Amino acid sequence: MADRENSEFWDVYTEDRERTGRLHRRGDEMKKGELHLVVHICIFNSRNQLLIQRRQPFKKGWPNMWDLTVGGSALAGDSSRQAAEREVLEEIGLKLDLSGRRPNFTVNFSDGFDDYYVVRQDVDIQQLKLQKEEVRCVRWADKEEVLLLQREGLMVPYWFLDKLFDMGDIPEYDAHGDRRRWVGIDFADMRCLNSWMSLVEIVRQNFPGLETEEALDDYRATVIKNMERGSAVCALDGNMVVGILLFSPKNNTISCMAVHPDYRRRRIAARMVELMLTKLDCSRDIRVETFREDDGKGSVPRAFYESMGFVPGELTVSLGYPTQEFVLHSGERAGECRKG
Repeated sequence: MADRENSEFWDVYTEDRERTGRLHRRGDEMKKGELHLVVHICIFNSRNQLLIQRRQPFKKGWPNMWDLTVGGSALAGDSSRQAAEREVLEEIGLKLDLSGRRPNFTVNFSDGFDDYYVVRQDVDIQQLKLQKEEVRCVRWADKEEVLLLQREGLMVPYWFLDKLFDMGDIPEYDAHGDRRRWVGIDFADMRCLNSWMSLVEIVRQNFPGLETEEALDDYRATVIKNMERGSAVCALDGNMVVGILLFSPKNNTISCMAVHPDYRRRRIAARMVELMLTKLDCSRDIRVETFREDDGKGSVPRAFYESMGFVPGELTVSLGYPTQEFVLHSGERAGECRKG
């Protein structure tokens, strides 16, 4: 291993990330102002579990610690993407194609630049070929497991570790407020309340019965009750609520749902419904009231519910407003529901 380190050379970069044309031999002390490139690859599966590796106990730097999927220094001549593909192949025997990909984010450190690639791919870890000089073993771990390893002092202490799990599907993470970035779906708690109500004020014209401030106060109290009993789902862009859904496990109904106007056509509503279904009884019909067919506001929500498997039902009236019931019959999408 020492021979390998002595024969490994890195490109030397300036602080503007430009190659100087000089090379640095791994193991030697870097001179002041010299920087090099490092890459990390974080592979998540469809269950949002992170593939983590345990470093060998004899390895220099964080020996015997659990680490991200793969990481290492770019060799002389490597681009960031080439280095990432090579490191994954060398350390765990997995061939990745990162064509057209840029790093999801970069962390600057004292000796250089560290590019992070977040990849979603279901990998059969039994088929991986581990580089025994580097990797002791690998396994899938969810967010709670990874953070527990970190608390126990068994995981390399990346300060952003918890945030990685909100990035598992992002093609490119944008730290500057670009609304194309990843939106997470989760059960809402009281930390979401003020942003939730801010969204309601934006879309209140689509909620009959919320015309007055008194009605908004009553609705706020209802939201709090739902948050406390775990029947409120929200979509989050950072700390901003961009989608809301209240439901009743007792009645097997959707009470209200809305998506921020700037975040529509991104499957946010569908993902909120999919999470809600895990808390409803698939052996019973699931119902929701929405606008009638002849209502100008009805085309989009009606089309959405039909796309989710709901079918039109009885004509109804809600808070004095003409509505129609849509029904997801028992057995439909049963695999996503809880057992009755």
